[in-house]
Amino acid sequence: MTRQIVRLTAGKVLRSDDLVAGEKETAAGILRANPTFGNPHVVRCDWCRETRTLFRDENDGPFKLTPHGWRCEPCNSRASSQEIKF
Repeated sequence: MTRQIVRLTAGKVLRSDDLVAGEKETAAGILRANPTFGNPHVVRCDWCRETRTLFRDENDGPFKLTPHGWRCEPCNSRASSQEIKF
């Protein structure tokens, strides 16, 4: 549940959406309390345009984590990623 809160807030920060008062600070507090999470990354396949917000230890279809980042399995293409820092 806490990862989902951070994931949703990260998406809003990236899109410059309006945040609820204290929302960014809450997400940053969750990350400080759980340093093993790391910062979320927006992962995007340049071929099929599929996008997900993932943490460094997550796989979420269609993306599979490799030693060098994520790979879009259906396209067999390396996915680009952008780290979101709070």
